[in-house]
Amino acid sequence: MPPKVKFQKEEIVAAAMDVAQKKGIDAVTAREVAACLGVSTRPIFTYFDTMEQLKDAVYDAAMDLYRSYVERGLEEPVPFQGIWRNFLLFAREEPELFKLLFLNTSGKDPDSAIKALHESQELARESLTRIYNMDA
Repeated sequence: MPPKVKFQKEEIVAAAMDVAQKKGIDAVTAREVAACLGVSTRPIFTYFDTMEQLKDAVYDAAMDLYRSYVERGLEEPVPFQGIWRNFLLFAREEPELFKLLFLNTSGKDPDSAIKALHESQELARESLTRIYNMDA
């Protein structure tokens, strides 16, 4: 009988996200994430075949976090002003994730900044459509 899995995929991604927030995406290594979890590197490769897959999951988690900032901005009295205020807040509070989403041009997706800004635009469009009952 194989040993019981001690960590779920989400916990591994959360640990990798923690490493990325503190040290940047380049610091997300199997050893660094395992150290954060207090285990060997083996559990990481239970869910991820490569570190690139884990880094992709961190990118998605960073985008989800950024999306929450944008959504908070959309709740402000002037939504577009709120979006940009929260964009700057994200840059200040999450500098390593901001670099990952908006300043990383050397990775596998050099258009990540454009995609992140497009995500902001889509969230604003969806929210304003919902608020003002406009047809998309």
